[in-house]
Amino acid sequence: MPKSEAYTATDPPFSELNSPASAEIKQLIDSLEESHRLRSKMVNLETWALAETMDHFLPGFWSRFLENRRIALKQFLEQKRAAKSQVAANAQSLDGSVINSPQQNSSSMQKQTES
Repeated sequence: MPKSEAYTATDPPFSELNSPASAEIKQLIDSLEESHRLRSKMVNLETWALAETMDHFLPGFWSRFLENRRIALKQFLEQKRAAKSQVAANAQSLDGSVINSPQQNSSSMQKQTES
C-alpha cells in the first residue's frame, strides 16, 4: 500500500534500535516489570498475613470475608449487566422511534383527518 503524501515519519534504522539508549530503555522496562512482580507478591503476602492475623482474633473471619466478597462481586456483575442491557434497550428504543416516527406521524395525521 503506498504511503500518503502527508505521512512524513520514517521507520528508524536497525542501528538505532540497537543503540545504547534503546538498550537502556529496555533495561528500565525490565526493571519496572520485575518491580511490579515483586510488589504483587508483597501485596499477596501482606493480604495473607492480615487474614491469618484476623483469623487468629476472629475465627472464621477469612471465610466470611471471602463469602461477602463473592456476593458483592456477583451483585456488581449483575448491576453491570443490567446497566448494559438498559443502555442497549434505550438505544433500540431510540432507533425504533427514529425509524417509526415518520410512520407514526403519517398515521396520526390520517387519524386526525378522519375525525
